[in-house]
Amino acid sequence: MESTNTYIALTIGSAHTIAVAAQMNDEGQLRILASETRPSEGIRHGEIINPSATGFVVKNTLELLENRIKEKIAKVYVGINGRSLKTFNTSIMRDFPDRIRITPDLLKEMMQEISQAQLNEGVIYEIFQQEVLVDNEPEMAPIGCNCLQLSTGFRVVVGKSELKENVDRCFDRTGYEIINTPLQLITTAQSLLSPFEREQGCALVDFGASCTSIAVYHHNFMRYLWVLPLGGNNITRDIMSLGVSAEIAEELKIRYGNALPNTVSTTQRVSVRSEVDESVAIKLPLQTIALVVEARITEIADAIWKAIQRSGVADDLGAGLILAGNASKLRNLDQLLQTKTNLPVRIGSHSRFLEDGTNTHYHDIAFAPSIGLLLTADKDCLYKIPAQPDVNGKGPKIKRDNKFDKIRTKLTNNIVGLFKYEESEE
Repeated sequence: MESTNTYIALTIGSAHTIAVAAQMNDEGQLRILASETRPSEGIRHGEIINPSATGFVVKNTLELLENRIKEKIAKVYVGINGRSLKTFNTSIMRDFPDRIRITPDLLKEMMQEISQAQLNEGVIYEIFQQEVLVDNEPEMAPIGCNCLQLSTGFRVVVGKSELKENVDRCFDRTGYEIINTPLQLITTAQSLLSPFEREQGCALVDFGASCTSIAVYHHNFMRYLWVLPLGGNNITRDIMSLGVSAEIAEELKIRYGNALPNTVSTTQRVSVRSEVDESVAIKLPLQTIALVVEARITEIADAIWKAIQRSGVADDLGAGLILAGNASKLRNLDQLLQTKTNLPVRIGSHSRFLEDGTNTHYHDIAFAPSIGLLLTADKDCLYKIPAQPDVNGKGPKIKRDNKFDKIRTKLTNNIVGLFKYEESEE
């Protein structure tokens, strides 16, 4: 039987805030009911810096989605992202006087010990278990093994406390409740990376508007996470240096941006309105635009490759790089990254999680974060009208005697007797 639950995912990006409503069918695929997209406010590098402004956009976006689905929304799933997120490795070792059997509870207890640690770097947002050493020998399936010594590695994701606090603040006056706030990059990885790719080793590179997020996987473990405070908006601002407005620069990036200038004709030009004098048209060579784009995207690509190398598994990424985010649509970006890293590169796809017949609009890579959030959902998000008590179902009233009842009964009997007496007299 298909789930009747309706799930609501909200992604708050630097450029856009997107709300999506969906249900799950019998095959575990998502049936998209509707979506709504609004320009974001109060966001910088993926982090909420003005909860009031962001809260206004969130409320407006969810209200518009309510109009589309003709239902009242009560709760939502919200992803967390931001430039302050980073990771570090740690481990816990335990020695036992006698051989013990390793259980899930024992590993969970060791992870809880990490989660309770007080850190100067910020608060812990996620903990990912790494390899387990059983009596100094690596063991991929430690549950059920007996040992005298157990050592477990962990990859800990930390960030500023404001990341979560400001998400909560922007919801304070919206009338909506947050069900869960997972790391958006991790849920996006779930929607784009196959188990085979995570086993073989791969890097998810999410090119956003104001930051680029990287998650590296190997042997099914999340090995590294990092956020670069550069994204598509930096390319747009660079194009503005050619004397055009932000709106025109964004359009030029989308239509003519190219990561490889040597693939662009040296004679082709495009006419655009001058920012200085709107009555004057500027003819910009397409190769000039490509050279501006190349300078910035090369800087970003170099930083991405250095981050992947810091993961320690750069030489073992058999599945290569998987790209996400709107900025990943830049022409020839995959070729540039392939040249830089000498790894296979492809654009990610979440289509396998969408029900057959889903509008092609939702197959766009821009919806990958929303699909990732929806895949984690397990609670209905719609407002439910509280059940009214059944008046007729309360049963008969119980008559309780009191002194007033006794007086009323005696008086009634006397009146009845009087009428009987009068009748006998007649």
